[in-house]
Amino acid sequence: MRAWIYDTWFAPLTRGWYRAVLERIEPGSRLLDVGIGTGAALAANGDLLAERDLSVVGLDVDDHYLAQCRRRIEKRHLTDRVELLHQPVEEHAGGPYDAVYFSASFMLLPQPGRALEQVRGQLAADGKVFFTQTFESERSKLIEQVKPLLRHITTIEFGRVTYRDDFQQVLAGGGMEVVDEEKLNGGRKRHARLVVAQPVEAPARHGEAEPAAAESDGPEMTAGLAPAGS
Repeated sequence: MRAWIYDTWFAPLTRGWYRAVLERIEPGSRLLDVGIGTGAALAANGDLLAERDLSVVGLDVDDHYLAQCRRRIEKRHLTDRVELLHQPVEEHAGGPYDAVYFSASFMLLPQPGRALEQVRGQLAADGKVFFTQTFESERSKLIEQVKPLLRHITTIEFGRVTYRDDFQQVLAGGGMEVVDEEKLNGGRKRHARLVVAQPVEAPARHGEAEPAAAESDGPEMTAGLAPAGS
């Protein structure tokens, strides 16, 4: 029943989210999909997996979702591109991944910052983390109280209300910075966005020597001219 509700209510929305992400990922990439659910949205975009030569490792902690997902992946003949694991992201050790994707699952996690630190350590060089997330633009006590109660009606975890400032703080605390984003749908008070982040380069430690400048046999640089590429 829970898997049916998920497919009926959420899959039509998240299909477009998945497509927007998959179109941004470099061809030949290996993707970690955190919270793959029933796989309906991913399978609906199976053509992109083949066209862009993408491979996916999908994680979820709900065995009912994964059972449905496994059947769907087999039916769409995607088993050579999609590997499924019944495992929380905090315990996952894999990679290197060229991309990690949280489809509205990030702020549902008990400790999103810890999850972010976990996947950050498994990113390949130049790897990026993608988020599709619904944000509330204005603080609302009513929505904050109602949203957690929906779990008792639908059996699906809706989590807490997500505000952009809270989301941004979690990313910063996990050593990530936003490098790109796009509004996907919604209005002024509530809207969905695709956010792309990557690890912040660690600053040089205090007292650490700067790299020595390479010696040159050529003439000294003329005063007032900057090195090429600066």
